[in-house]
Amino acid sequence: MAMKQPIDKDVAATREALPITLLTGFLGAGKTTLVNRLLTESHDKRLAVIVNEFGALSIDAALITGAYGSVIELANGCICCATQGDLHRALQQLLETRGDLDGVLIETSGLADPGPVIQTLTMFRFMREIRLDGVVTVIDAENFDRNLESAEAAFQQITSADIFLINKVDLVGEEIPGLIEKGLRTLNPTARFLHCVGCDVPLDVMLGYLSQSHEGRQGRGTHRHGSHDGAHHNHDGFQSVSLTVEGPLVPERFDAWLDALPDDVYRAKGFVMFVGMASPVVLHVVGARRSIQTDLLGMGKTKGAAIVAIGRNLAAAELQAGLEGCAA
Repeated sequence: MAMKQPIDKDVAATREALPITLLTGFLGAGKTTLVNRLLTESHDKRLAVIVNEFGALSIDAALITGAYGSVIELANGCICCATQGDLHRALQQLLETRGDLDGVLIETSGLADPGPVIQTLTMFRFMREIRLDGVVTVIDAENFDRNLESAEAAFQQITSADIFLINKVDLVGEEIPGLIEKGLRTLNPTARFLHCVGCDVPLDVMLGYLSQSHEGRQGRGTHRHGSHDGAHHNHDGFQSVSLTVEGPLVPERFDAWLDALPDDVYRAKGFVMFVGMASPVVLHVVGARRSIQTDLLGMGKTKGAAIVAIGRNLAAAELQAGLEGCAA
């Protein structure tokens, strides 16, 4: 399972890292359905999606604005490229021509152990240029037991996950998704869970990006996540909570606060100033996975903390009080 990374005040200055989401799951779980959503919906992010091959994707030809070898450009600004078995080369090509990309989604094959892919993403050659934002594992609720028993890869996909999408819940009894979640928690107790049909989940929960507007929100209110496009996806209960502290934080206290975040918090992101540091750093949290980087763009103006927590049924007052307890 993903291990948490302790907060370290000695953050090396690096180039603004490109966030990478790894999408895994057994054959037929619904990964390609989710990829097609990302590639065809209207949204305000420019994504690159890396797949093993184009054959499984059902992209409407009318949405394709250009095709260049192993790269397809789409009308919504996204690009899709085939690895042809060479993830390292595909990543290198993206980094050389990244332009204004907001992030990258990598879809593994259904029989793949995500471990080697994670090793590639975290290898020293890439550590200054990309950031493994999270591992999303799609679970087929209808065939969960069969998949887990038939392949070691399914076990590795489960233990590597930061977020689980328990998909196809409409095809099983009402009690089954809860039983699946209970079983998965015994193998991976730190991950977050979403039950869904057709992998219809909030994209800003699954994919993490940081914008200037996060710190610009005033107060400690909540914001309901609405639709991302004309399809009006309804994700009841999801909200974002803005949390602020005026003074610098003690790293050890902040680390303990992150450890204690409830399961209803799927991700947190923002800017944090630690005691003894001259400027704030950028924070990303997905489940127990954490990354903290130098704010190379100078977006963070806080002298303490400005964080957005995204989740479901969040207790804003409790989260705010806990963060305030991290202040020096």
